[in-house]
Amino acid sequence: MFNSKMLITFVCLLSICCFFASSQNVLSSSQNTSSSQTTSLQDISTQDISFIYEEPIKGLKLYTTVTFTLDNSLMIWMAFEDKDPACMLPYLHLRLMNKTGRIKYMDFNYTLPLEAICPITAKLLPLTKNHAMITYVKLNNGVKEKYGIIINYSNESTINEIYLGNANGFVRRSIVPDKGLISIEKPDKEGIATWRLFSLPDITTGKVVERKNGEIHAPNLLSYTLVDSLNFLLTDGGFGFMYILKYDETKESSVIDPNLQYWRVYVSFLREGADSPTIPSLVYQTTKKLNNLTIKSCSVTYNAEGYVCIMTLNNTITNIKKSNKSQTEINYYQLRFLSTGALERLNIISNPTNNTDIDLITLYYGGFLVEHIHDAMDFYLLDDSGNYMQSQGSFGPEFVYFNIYTLNNTIVGIKNQTNNKLEFLLKSLPRLNNQSTDYYCPVIETTNPAINEVVDPSIKEIIIKYTIPVKLSTGNVSIFQQSDDSSKPALLRQTFSGDYKLCTVGSDNYTVHIPIFESTFSQSNSSYYVSVDNNFVISQERDEPLMGIGNKIWMLSTEPLKMVRYSDSVTGLLRLNEEGSLKFLQTNHSVFFKNMIREFSKTIPVAEQRLSTSGRWQYDPTSPKKILLSFNIKEAKDDHAIEPNSQTIFEILRTLIKQKRFTALSSNEYTSLIDESAPLIMTRNYFEEFRLLIIIFTVGLIVLIILYILARQKNPEAKNSVIFETYFIIQDFAVDLAFVLLKVKNTPHLKIPTMIFFILPIVINILFAINIFVSEMANNKSFSNWVKGSTAISSICTLFSAFDIQILNTLSSDLFGLKVFSIPLTQRSRKIMLWGSIINIFIEDVPQIIIQGLYYNSVITYDLIPSLAIASGGLIILNKLILRSYHALIRWNHQRDKIKEYNKNRHLSAASIRSIRSNVGN
Repeated sequence: MFNSKMLITFVCLLSICCFFASSQNVLSSSQNTSSSQTTSLQDISTQDISFIYEEPIKGLKLYTTVTFTLDNSLMIWMAFEDKDPACMLPYLHLRLMNKTGRIKYMDFNYTLPLEAICPITAKLLPLTKNHAMITYVKLNNGVKEKYGIIINYSNESTINEIYLGNANGFVRRSIVPDKGLISIEKPDKEGIATWRLFSLPDITTGKVVERKNGEIHAPNLLSYTLVDSLNFLLTDGGFGFMYILKYDETKESSVIDPNLQYWRVYVSFLREGADSPTIPSLVYQTTKKLNNLTIKSCSVTYNAEGYVCIMTLNNTITNIKKSNKSQTEINYYQLRFLSTGALERLNIISNPTNNTDIDLITLYYGGFLVEHIHDAMDFYLLDDSGNYMQSQGSFGPEFVYFNIYTLNNTIVGIKNQTNNKLEFLLKSLPRLNNQSTDYYCPVIETTNPAINEVVDPSIKEIIIKYTIPVKLSTGNVSIFQQSDDSSKPALLRQTFSGDYKLCTVGSDNYTVHIPIFESTFSQSNSSYYVSVDNNFVISQERDEPLMGIGNKIWMLSTEPLKMVRYSDSVTGLLRLNEEGSLKFLQTNHSVFFKNMIREFSKTIPVAEQRLSTSGRWQYDPTSPKKILLSFNIKEAKDDHAIEPNSQTIFEILRTLIKQKRFTALSSNEYTSLIDESAPLIMTRNYFEEFRLLIIIFTVGLIVLIILYILARQKNPEAKNSVIFETYFIIQDFAVDLAFVLLKVKNTPHLKIPTMIFFILPIVINILFAINIFVSEMANNKSFSNWVKGSTAISSICTLFSAFDIQILNTLSSDLFGLKVFSIPLTQRSRKIMLWGSIINIFIEDVPQIIIQGLYYNSVITYDLIPSLAIASGGLIILNKLILRSYHALIRWNHQRDKIKEYNKNRHLSAASIRSIRSNVGN
């Protein structure tokens, strides 16, 4: 078995878990490392690493291997051999060693077309995470043409053949993952070729659609003939065309022009989104009569120097000093040019081994890899100027397949198969560019936040720092939220291009500031990644598009949701644009609402059950052609406490609508019909929310009206001096009861104290009332007679005294002038009511105000009921304090009057005595 310690080094070597076989199929390793070690790419040892993969199906032979630049994984194509060595059996067997370190075995049920496998012309072209295209050549009316079929790794389905052009055509996927693929025919004798631009396979159906097509015209120069052409990929997602033209000497004049250019090289660009290529630009010409000029390869440079092509010049040299003997030499050059077509430089490439059969590959982190395959594969490195670096390596003659992973400078060699075993050997290459490799982009130095950092959901911007001065361009920067289900696509949170005036370049010209919407990182305990397109920025010096950051590299996450502040259900009102309003009127309304709720659920994201609608709509008075729709956001249930509250969801949705053109709302069928110029407005259904409060107030009012009617029937001259105080006490109790029944459940941590300070005063007030009634009946004969004659009223008074003991004052208040409310109470009972009222302040009113303060800090929507509760509680306290102050003042005045009367009486008695004495004396 493959040693587990070895796996870690192997995964690190291929950066993001490039590939390794599962433990049941991997047998051995050539070196060990610590399993607890984590090694970055630049720390990896240059020591070779090997491992063995065992194919579980006997008889399968290795046909070819293909690297996936999307995620640095490796596809192994296994096949059964046919009796004819030029053919193979039509069954398709693929082994995907993906970046998670696992092998996915794909043994398809269908068979390949005969033209693809006999003779073997099939080639595998990776397209997306789940799709690839198999291209092959077949004879059609005597003409060889290229076709393709799409393979879906998930459901192993194919679609019909796609015509791609002539057999020698160029078929490639754009360097930008979502920009599609192109088929470019080989130019005819007139230098004209047809190009066809296709979409990538649909995620579900796998269908590929032809988007555009056109013609490419090589320069039509008199006396020049098109010798060869080459196609290559552009940084911005487009495609380039290279033309080699040679002077036609059959049309040579008698006069030889010493300045005649015998060879010319032109380049043209089909930029991303363009309908036609640019006019060809001359990038090289020579007056030498070369035997041949060829372009071996063209590729993107990753340091803002445009593009580099490896050009070979085949020339015959006559050595006069050695008897006029001639020899042929082949020199290699790097031809660098910008995307404008301007020549950047032309350098000769060192060839210390003097091999004439070599391949050159432009390396991602600078320099070139020179390969020479003879009996074995030898390689060495060149710097950016084409100079030999004295760094070389070799694979033995037993290695027959080779792959290079450009993102981490790794060569993988595969030995000739032995039985069902394949041995892989990995050799790492040194990097010339010492910039950070974390982002797989040599021109990006750092980001803020960094990779795998935990971000605050309220973050306002993210920052990218480049190694060179930059300017904003047309590529997009996008943020995606990863789905918990790996089979589902990531959710787009926001996206916009660099030139949309939302991003800014810092004063240092090296940093780009990207604003973040409030809705972007709204989900707690979630994973996100930032994707930066190529051509998001360009270099200030050369205006060359720069590489971006691929998917799932710049990963970020949010913290788990610790505490949710409760918010009541929220109703929002949004407006449709004119197109959406027309569609709404022409569509079944319930279907329209249902589809829009479904799209909201996916985009926010939130459980669909928390979104609902009453189905109500109306024309907007300010814009009569547009329609207003109403949607309700329900608060999470107790078993979904970790979900965001309704107010948070409302704010997310409001931001999504405001920024619709930059969010996923714009890509949905129904939410794209929302008018983003009209903000989402919050509305409330007060009758629904406060119906219990209304019922309580109504019942209280009915009770007082009944009492009033009964009293008026007995005494039309009745007074009502205490009716307001009584109703005020009942109203305060009703508000407290509504808060207990409707609102306290929103804050579980306040349930117990709220119930305590609601029930405790009721119990104490009832105990005080019972004490007063018992004492009065025992010591107050008139009170005892009243209870016997007014049992119903005494019962009601006892019950209402639970609200507040002061209600018993009604018995002696002469309410409505009725005798029934004119029962004298002893001084003891009045003192009990006084102290009971004071105690109520400390066990009911003050604690409830404190609870309301805590509730205010625990919820978002502080609405009518708690507002009335805190206002009512404050007024009750203020009323009791003022009332007690008035009572104290009245008692003080009463005592003062008694003292004055007493003193007056004393003075009168003394005067009378003196008068008597005087009379007696006389």
